[in-house]
Amino acid sequence: MRIVYAATGSIAVPLLEALAAEGLIALVITAPDAPGKRGKALVPSPVKVRAAELGLEVYQPESIKRVEREHIASYGADTLLSFCYGKIFGPKFLSIFSETFNVHPSLLPLYRGPSPIYQAIRNGDRETGISLQKIGLGVDEGDVFNAVRIPLDGTETEEGLSEKAASLIPDFVLSVLKDPERKAVCQTGEPSFTSFVTKEAGRIDFSDTSLSVHSQIRACYPWPKAYALLDGSPLYITGVYGSAFGIESTVPAEKPGTIVSYEKGKGLKVALCDGYIYISRVLPPMKKEMDAASFINGRRDAIGKVLE
Repeated sequence: MRIVYAATGSIAVPLLEALAAEGLIALVITAPDAPGKRGKALVPSPVKVRAAELGLEVYQPESIKRVEREHIASYGADTLLSFCYGKIFGPKFLSIFSETFNVHPSLLPLYRGPSPIYQAIRNGDRETGISLQKIGLGVDEGDVFNAVRIPLDGTETEEGLSEKAASLIPDFVLSVLKDPERKAVCQTGEPSFTSFVTKEAGRIDFSDTSLSVHSQIRACYPWPKAYALLDGSPLYITGVYGSAFGIESTVPAEKPGTIVSYEKGKGLKVALCDGYIYISRVLPPMKKEMDAASFINGRRDAIGKVLE
């Protein structure tokens, strides 16, 4: 088996390393260098950086048309493996390979599309997973070889769950690739779809439920970060105490969004429509991220105010 590995994001790096250790990679294709968050300098993808360190051939096509197909075909690979690449492959390109695989971090057909990890946390799911599928012509619609389930405890952030999935994927994928009797079966059940996460996804509505807001804060970390307005200025909320599944149901006397108190070891107690959450970390305007204790030491007047 000789693999063209199509990947871009940091979540795909551990699988790159595992495939390279097995001597399976003929070529890595990844997204072109893109402008960084600051300045105009172009930044390579995490996959490109690691592939170069491993001495692997890297190709960065803007799109895959005839010239690009011919270049990729010249490497003589028989297998295409895609993970967090960010582009849809056409039938002419797929016909180059005798086998195709795509890694998708959800239990398909749930959460097809670009943000399955965010969506599982955002929806307050108690379970997610990783699927290895054939590459279909539609978004994540290909038949599934196998899946691994990941239980969720209501404390996961998008960053932490991505890291956990990344650590599980190499052994899972290699076990399927090495199975001579592997078979893919049609996805069953009602599909659901995700879209790209935008900055607006971080805006908190405190009239929502405790489960929803707790999940939103975790799903939006480290980007785009959940936020609310305090005295008309954005306060980014980067941490929340405890599990979303352990919140006691009650009807607070305070208006939703009210910072009721500070509790040592938990954080800022904030009222919602059906209970309280505890904000453990914040990022105030023009300051560094800090824990709730540091924040309240400088903003004693925040107690009793309403986040909007």
